[in-house]
Amino acid sequence: MKSLAVGSIATVLFLMAGVAQASSIGVFFAPDGSDCDGVATPLVQFTVYVGAVLGGDAGAAGMTGAEFKLTGADPAWLTTVTPSPAANLALGNPVSGGCNIAFPGCEPGPFVPLYTIQFTSLVAIGPHTFSIQRHFNSHHFPCPLVTLCDAPVFTKLCIGGGEAFLNDPARVCTVAVEQQTWSTVKSMFR
Repeated sequence: MKSLAVGSIATVLFLMAGVAQASSIGVFFAPDGSDCDGVATPLVQFTVYVGAVLGGDAGAAGMTGAEFKLTGADPAWLTTVTPSPAANLALGNPVSGGCNIAFPGCEPGPFVPLYTIQFTSLVAIGPHTFSIQRHFNSHHFPCPLVTLCDAPVFTKLCIGGGEAFLNDPARVCTVAVEQQTWSTVKSMFR
């Protein structure tokens, strides 16, 4: 029985480590990507940061661009969208349909800022879930994506989309899982 429990725990930890290493585009309430749940009140501007979290897949080597959309914003909110100052091209709008953003060179991870979005609501703000999804006009990729640093090809890599929660204390989010060695994991069960 004990070996079954240890085997199950090892399997879960292995799967969690695999998920934690995959690249994704996330929504955050801190510019460094360290907070994914926030609180906002009417008439007070709040800021959402969208960034690529590059992990243990092909994205770990860096990226040159991204394509995605942000859902969950109330269309009645006053919105200001600012692309990363490091970008040399930003097409579309992440809040209304989707966007493409490109950089003149390879942007290394593990965190690459993509957009800063400021919102102001004139009325009470209920719970909202922000979510990163595929660009509305992406016919070939059913997911958010980044372009890799493999010029002149610029391979597109399908990646996950993150969530962030606004004014919703019942929802808890996790930003990242630190990779651990097997020795560290075993020591937790001694």
